[in-house]
Amino acid sequence: MSMLDQLRRPSNGDSPGWLEMRLDRADKLIDLAWPVAALWGTVRVISFIWIARFSDDEELAWLLDPLLILLLAYGLYRRSRVCAVLLLVYVVVELWVAYHTRPVASGVGPALLLGVAFVAGIRGTFAYHREQAEAPRP
Repeated sequence: MSMLDQLRRPSNGDSPGWLEMRLDRADKLIDLAWPVAALWGTVRVISFIWIARFSDDEELAWLLDPLLILLLAYGLYRRSRVCAVLLLVYVVVELWVAYHTRPVASGVGPALLLGVAFVAGIRGTFAYHREQAEAPRP
């Protein structure tokens, strides 16, 4: 067996267990990302309730942010590549805004952790769809 044969990914016909193993690996990456997104959205909902309760400014536009996050988390749970990418873009935009609106950047650490989790989600969704496309049809 040549070195190139050892490095090449096995085809789906080589072993029926390979497909399940690669799909399981993709599912683990997705299962890392979507609960983080759901937790992030839940924290934002609690923040909205807190702000609405203790301030005179009860603006429903503040509720759009956590709802968008929770909808994107659900999309990631459903293996949507678009939602996975949009979650990462959203974190990058929030990090950029946090860095440029305050003299001292706040929330950089959590935003970086969110970014790492969502990159794993992107990898998982793309791997999942690639493996589904390569799966043998009965």
